[in-house]
Order: sequence, then structure tokens, then C-alpha cells
Amino acid sequence: MTFYGAYEPAGLIYCARGIAQGTLRWSKDLARVLYACTLCGYCDDLCRRSIRYTPAIEIIEELRRRVPEELKPARLKKAADTVTIPGNHKLGLLRRFGIHDVVAGSRTETLFFPDTTLLLNTAKLKEIGYILQQSTGKAGCFMGDPLPPVSADLLNGGCQKELDRCIAVIDKQLSAHGIATVIVYNPESLSVLKRFSQSSATFISIARFLAGILKKNKVRRMKLPSVTYQDPCHLGRYAKEYSAPRKVMASLGLEVKEMWRSRENGLCCGAGGGVLGTNPPLATTYASHRWHEARATGAQVMVTACPSCYANLTRSRPRGFKVVDLTSLAAEALGYSTTVV
Repeated sequence: MTFYGAYEPAGLIYCARGIAQGTLRWSKDLARVLYACTLCGYCDDLCRRSIRYTPAIEIIEELRRRVPEELKPARLKKAADTVTIPGNHKLGLLRRFGIHDVVAGSRTETLFFPDTTLLLNTAKLKEIGYILQQSTGKAGCFMGDPLPPVSADLLNGGCQKELDRCIAVIDKQLSAHGIATVIVYNPESLSVLKRFSQSSATFISIARFLAGILKKNKVRRMKLPSVTYQDPCHLGRYAKEYSAPRKVMASLGLEVKEMWRSRENGLCCGAGGGVLGTNPPLATTYASHRWHEARATGAQVMVTACPSCYANLTRSRPRGFKVVDLTSLAAEALGYSTTVV
């Protein structure tokens, strides 16, 4: 064990065993250790002990379900609120791009699934609407009666019952409308849907969808200095999607300089597990390690495909570096601009 042993995967497992056996009691110190974890899944890929059959991430999630309410960070106590649909959501903007509202009795083969980062995000909805418009298929979205925008927030806050309830609603609607493919923008929503949904629908990242569009459509090659790419934990480690974002960047003519820890060995940006919202200084410390590796590549631009990565890396970026969203780059290459809409 190292000086930071309690914070390591094995340390957290020892804590879990202590709680299970009654030899360790919940305390502020134990909660602080638990909520310093970003739930990135790195431990299961690289640090897993061969004698353990249950993945570490499932053990840590179970700890978060069991932590006493008075020890939970205030923000995570409100995790269940993240599936509340605001009455002034902006999903109706998608109609101007030919995306139809999925209503009772209708059939839709391809569905776009918006999460909480999109419901009020006019700029990003326009970009995505434009991208979906370039597809030959007809996409739909639940606009009048949106689906619960589930994401990893529910797991971060230990709200398994709320997550199960929301997944049941989603699965029922997917089945009722004959939906075969669901396009998901936020990797934290994608990983949750892939893990817990019992639907026969296929859930794909918007990065994979983009890779297919860019292969067929004529696009403008982007004029950017060399870039590096941040593999989002929920897109890579959870959803096993590593190639699609790189295919997108290749289609855009970008020179990608990989960090020494990338793909399956990728390092978390520090935002996950609710850390960005509950402990911003710690999230910045975690991000500084990623930026150290990014600077070593000689790149000047960090590309990512996750809104949480984008937020944490943007707020902590070194001088001279730029952070860009993969979806925004692809939309621009396809001809999108604010003047288009």
C-alpha cells in the first residue's frame, strides 16, 4: 500500500469489506475517500486483483447506494432531480432540421436521445440537429413528452431505484415505437443505457454515427494545429468505443498526437463520479495530470467527445491550449454555421 492507499482501488475494496463485515463504520473520513473516486473504471481494466470476481466499479457503486444520507455531498443528494424535464426545454428546435416528434402510435426506427446537458442547450441542439439532417435516415426524438434523461449522475448519487424506474419507462417506449437504433450524445448516458436497458434497441454514440456520415458525405478538412484526444471514460472504458472518434478526426484531416496513456489505458479527466460538482479543486488536480501528458505531445488542441471532459478540461487548461468538442468539429466540417439556422 502507498501513502494514498485508502484512495486506491484495493483500499476502497478493503473499506467495502469492512462495512460489509461490520468492522468499519461510516464516517466523514470514509465518505471523503469514497467521493474522491471518479468511477472511471480504470481499476477494473488495469488494477483488478485476480481473486475478486465482482468488478470494483460495482462494489464502489454499491457503497454509494449504502452511504448514510447525512454523509452524502449536498449536490449528490439531488441526483434524482437530474431526470426532471424542465418545462422550458429546447428540444422543439430539432423540428426545423426535419427531426420528427415521436408520439403515441407512431413508428420510428432511429431515435436521438438527449440528456440533461442538452435540454436547455440551444447551441448544441442546433449543431446536432444539423448533423442528423445530413443523414439519409429519418430520425425522431421524444420532444413533447421527453424520455427520462438518465446519466451517470444517478449512479454517482446512489439512486439505483430511481434509475431502474427511469429505465423501465425508456424500455417501454422504445418497444412501443419499434425503435431499433438510439443515438446518444453524452457518453455518461450511453454507458448507463447500455448497462441497464433490457431493450432490444442498439445504443450507439454520436461519435460512431458521425464516423458513418463523414464516410459518405463530402466534408471540409479542418485547419487546426496538431491535436490530441481525451478518451472519455464512459465512452471508452464503459462503452468500449475507441475507434469511432479517431475515424472522425481522420476524416477531418486532423493530425492526432496520442498521449502516452490513451485508449484502454486512458486517464480520467477528473470530472467523473460527481467530483467536478462536489469537489472542483480535486477535479482540477486530477485534470492537471492529464494536461501534463497533453503538453508532452506537442499538440495545441485537446479534442474530446464528452461534455463533462469538455467542462473540466476547459476550466483547467494551460495557457495556449484549446479544448474542442468532437461534435462541434464534425458539424463545422459538414457545413454548419450559426448563419445556417
